[in-house]
Amino acid sequence: MVAGNRPATASAKAVRRTGRVNRIVLALLGSRWHAALPGLCALAFAGRRTGRPVTLPVRYAREDDQLVVLAGRSADKQWWRNFTQPHQVGVLVDGLTYEGIGRLTPAGHPGRIAAERTYGRRHPRVRISADDPLIVVTLASDGVPSAEPEPSGRPVGEPSSSAGLRLWGQWWRWTTLGEAVGFCVPAAAGAIVSDASAAITWPMLVAAGTAEGALLGAAQARVLARVLPDLRPRRWVTATAVAAGFAWMLGLLPSLVAPRVGFSPAVAGLAAVDGVLVLLSLGTAQWWVLHRHVTGAWKWIPATAAAWLAGLAVFFAVTMPLWHPGQSPLLIAGIGVFAGLLMAGTVAAVTGWALVRLLR
Repeated sequence: MVAGNRPATASAKAVRRTGRVNRIVLALLGSRWHAALPGLCALAFAGRRTGRPVTLPVRYAREDDQLVVLAGRSADKQWWRNFTQPHQVGVLVDGLTYEGIGRLTPAGHPGRIAAERTYGRRHPRVRISADDPLIVVTLASDGVPSAEPEPSGRPVGEPSSSAGLRLWGQWWRWTTLGEAVGFCVPAAAGAIVSDASAAITWPMLVAAGTAEGALLGAAQARVLARVLPDLRPRRWVTATAVAAGFAWMLGLLPSLVAPRVGFSPAVAGLAAVDGVLVLLSLGTAQWWVLHRHVTGAWKWIPATAAAWLAGLAVFFAVTMPLWHPGQSPLLIAGIGVFAGLLMAGTVAAVTGWALVRLLR
């Protein structure tokens, strides 16, 4: 029995020894003597399944705002599996603490070759095989001076809610800007063709709505490119533009059909179905891009629908009491722009909250 217990005892001692060494290294990385450990940084994250905080020193290579980390001897380690999907992580490097998003880049991943080159330039003696896990961390915040590890045992660089709030703020600003600017296109088109026939008005507004979607998608892609480095912005912009044009086409159908067939319960039912499709169109198109990169991306569809429902409610709550017959075009446009800005901010706030939750 003694002989049978030796491997387990040796393994336990090795684990305890590794833990002591890691604590010493982490203390040095968080001190003024961090330069004595070149090529090392600390990662801090919450376990995806357990939620427990994990902090460990790792070797890294840096390229601008991205760090590449190699999980050596991966068969004996499990921590890198937390990054099979985008995951928030705190980083302590060069005496500064950052917040970021980490993602595993396996063989065949679009960013794998670039990650191997970055790591190889920093560690030329390390051989990287196709099975070695490489984690790319995109830093999503400015570095702040690090402090000594707290006596309470709080992990150095432990990620907090500040990264989520910062991401929400970036998303809100860019989405509000993109939608507010984009909404001016169909607003201007509507003013131009207000007295034209349906044969001219309908395709003009659909084209303008497509342009609105392209501007919105471009603004959102600017933020997504930082937290999902392998997401292709062009796909996001295209999906958003096509969905926006489709939504405008559906939204105009009741105004084209109702005058010809008159009102009836069947028409009202079709209009209700049409409204649901309008709300689901944009989120469904963006889900087609997002589900390749985020687990549970289907939640984006109802979240986006709820965001646009709230945004449209705000728009009509503002415009309906203020718009009156006989007003000047300039006043009508001013009311519309103001209400459109509030609508854009509402949509941005709700979808930003949904995005932060998806990336947790």
